[in-house]
Amino acid sequence: MDFLKKFRECKTPSGSVSLAWLGQAGFLLKNSAGKVLALDVYLSDLVERLDGNKRIMPALFTSEEMTPDLILVSHEHADHLDLDTLPAWLSKGIPMLTNSSSLKLCEQEGMKTESIRVMSVGDVQEAEGFKVEAVFSRHGDWSPEALGFLIETEGVTVYFTGDTSFETQRLSALAERDIQVMIPPINGEYGNMNERDAAMLVSLVKPKVTVPCHFWLFARHEGSPYQFEMAMKTYAPDSGSYIMALGEIIQVDSKGIIH
Repeated sequence: MDFLKKFRECKTPSGSVSLAWLGQAGFLLKNSAGKVLALDVYLSDLVERLDGNKRIMPALFTSEEMTPDLILVSHEHADHLDLDTLPAWLSKGIPMLTNSSSLKLCEQEGMKTESIRVMSVGDVQEAEGFKVEAVFSRHGDWSPEALGFLIETEGVTVYFTGDTSFETQRLSALAERDIQVMIPPINGEYGNMNERDAAMLVSLVKPKVTVPCHFWLFARHEGSPYQFEMAMKTYAPDSGSYIMALGEIIQVDSKGIIH
């Protein structure tokens, strides 16, 4: 069974969210109404075309084969803002939430941008049964306007850290929120957290379960899920983690239990 068939046929129970990993920092979320949120989805070979970095994990579908109901893009880097994938979706008027730098790049590419909504830290938008809050991310000079997202649906909160370094003071403020799933990068390059940093953030934020990302898409890339699990035993031994396979679909309920 191919990925899209499996994802379309999966039914999300009320009070849960379905989460599929597409590689790198790309995810699909589906709520019980069947609405789909595409998060930092990278489906093309744009990075290879721009920088020579070939993808070694295959794209699971093309933008012509599936259309989400809502798009989130944390920042303007090519493996997050996929300028070869987005035109097919934006031309249909699919709403997209992102930062101002991403909007500017889409405009420069001549895309249809009327459905793009710019967010800054603290902004909240609601669409298709998803409540999205833009939160702090420190991606340094690589992307000063980079965002993280708190995504709420079905009583489940997913904290997507975005590309960020470890920052104790501002990131630990998320500990005040009831977070079922946290998704951090672990590649330790380009201003991102490494495996130990991500585990230390888990110890601060205390999500119910953590799903690491941002590894294995490019040959020129760091990030070891095994090293992350080892770091979790040291820095957050009482917190759960789950390593997703490419194309795997899991369901997480409001208690942070994976089904």
